[in-house]
Amino acid sequence: MNIGIDIDGVLTNDDDYTMDATSKYVFEHNLEGFEDPYRYECRKFNWTKEILDDYRKEYFWNYIENEPARKYASEVIKKLKEEGNHIYIITSRHNTTKDTEEGEKTRKTTRKWLKENDIPYDDLYFSPDKTKEIDSLKIDIMIEDSPETIPTFVNHTHVFCYDCRYNRDMKLDNMTRVFSWYDIYMKLKKFRTI
Repeated sequence: MNIGIDIDGVLTNDDDYTMDATSKYVFEHNLEGFEDPYRYECRKFNWTKEILDDYRKEYFWNYIENEPARKYASEVIKKLKEEGNHIYIITSRHNTTKDTEEGEKTRKTTRKWLKENDIPYDDLYFSPDKTKEIDSLKIDIMIEDSPETIPTFVNHTHVFCYDCRYNRDMKLDNMTRVFSWYDIYMKLKKFRTI
């Protein structure tokens, strides 16, 4: 089986980090609070591009360098690889698709983070349009959290939607909701027998 895995929100708990870090940033900069805490990423606020860029300067690097992997992600992915599955990390993480010095630094930091968190994989893709990799790699299951991309992905492959506060209202054909890495493992076993 070819399994595609997103990073932010799937391998990490991006949602809780964003809630904590943006709240602190709002406090420190005397800004308005959450416009809607159930929105995806920094869309929780009505921020200008300048404010968002400033927030990222203060908190983005800490996140991609230090936020731990979700509990049991490494353990489950190792089991999947041992069972003969192919693991493809497919991310459109901020800056990784830019051909700039900062983009290269983000890609390098991401590779280092995957190694430090003992996340095994066959290949890593930094992609602005993950559907290209989903199709070319013949991904059987894409593990994703984004409410902006899942509606497109379900037209290309089956999606395991990693449950987060910003995607809880999504109910789509060709999508299975997952709540933890061992939940993913058990649902993958059932999926293979269907």
